[in-house]
Amino acid sequence: MKPDLAWLRKQAKRHLAELRVANPQAKLADAQRDIARQNGFPSWRALKAHVDALGVESQLFDAARRGDMAALNALLDRSPDKLQAREEPYGWTLLHAAAGEGQLAAVNLLLQRGLDPNVREKGDNTYPMHWAAAAGKLDVVRRLADAGGDVVGHGDDHEIEVIGWASCWEGAEDAGHRAVVDFLLSRGARHHIFSAIACNAGDEVRRIVATNPAALMSRLSRNENHQTPLHFAVGHHRPQMVALLVELGADPLVADGFGFPPAMYATSPDIDGPVMQAIRALTAAELRSADRGKRATRAGTMDLLASLALGDWEAATRLTGDNPELLRSGGVLHLATKRGDVAGVQWLLDHGADPNARWAHWDSELTPLHLAALADHAEIMRILLTRGADSTIRDTKHDSDALGWAEFFHRHDMVELLKARSAS
Repeated sequence: MKPDLAWLRKQAKRHLAELRVANPQAKLADAQRDIARQNGFPSWRALKAHVDALGVESQLFDAARRGDMAALNALLDRSPDKLQAREEPYGWTLLHAAAGEGQLAAVNLLLQRGLDPNVREKGDNTYPMHWAAAAGKLDVVRRLADAGGDVVGHGDDHEIEVIGWASCWEGAEDAGHRAVVDFLLSRGARHHIFSAIACNAGDEVRRIVATNPAALMSRLSRNENHQTPLHFAVGHHRPQMVALLVELGADPLVADGFGFPPAMYATSPDIDGPVMQAIRALTAAELRSADRGKRATRAGTMDLLASLALGDWEAATRLTGDNPELLRSGGVLHLATKRGDVAGVQWLLDHGADPNARWAHWDSELTPLHLAALADHAEIMRILLTRGADSTIRDTKHDSDALGWAEFFHRHDMVELLKARSAS
């Protein structure tokens, strides 16, 4: 229900007109009572009180986010019982709202008025400190910690603790986020393998794995598709960490929650060279076994992708000769496109790969053109188009063609390319 009393009054007046068609003696109070009951309240007075309360809470959260100290003080003085207000749908407190926006003065005020720095919201089960850390707001994180805030924050729904919120999200590479990480460590927090990878802290990764080798197979939460450290390192463009994890024994073919290997997360050809080399070593063993047994090779998508990524055209020719379904079923062309492997894409098209094949990329079936837009590979998009790629094919999740994807990801050169193509 919209918390707007003026709107509800208009509804009551419209309803009064309807009532008077059947009963000319109907009064506004009758219509107001009906509107209240339709919204789950026994009387208009109870509904009005509820809407008024929502209005105060909305103003409080707005003031907390903007750091409007005059409004925040005045509202809390007038309605001190609203200090513990919760904002739907996730049950945020005023302290979450202020901390997430880095409003230090508002955080100070709310702490002074008695809000608990370790209160949790219901969506991600986080403290206000999680959100301040995610925003890279060192002054707010320090203030919350000084007030007794838990700098570890175990139990959040993403299972990465406060230090992970400061380091593991996209865009958390700047000095502000790194300063938050350093502060948390100074107050007793410890790196886990994902935060260490995010910070390129190789010594910490080695220490963690030496202490607990199973850390190489640890998983992020369902929110991140249960990625392993190797998936995470590839997806977050940490080539040094990729090499280190492979050196320490990470499985190059380990599957995430969707069943995809780390290579699925690569959007450039230089991010996961050690992974490709490790897979190529496995492929070489299969080639030797096939030679000894005088049989055809048995190969999968990753065998061919690794051969292409490393420029082993001889192996790629043999694998596709023995397993022609690798060219027909898609997948390899999609992944080569996503990783920006120009030579690999050209080889695949030269050998019969279908540029219009749809393939399951996480939870949507799409074409290589969609992935060229996603990963910002304009040269590959041009190659695909010249080789017959149909830009009007839509993906199965968003029902969008390649132009829609290019527009969504703000790939301006691709938008012009696709528009010119459709106009010709």
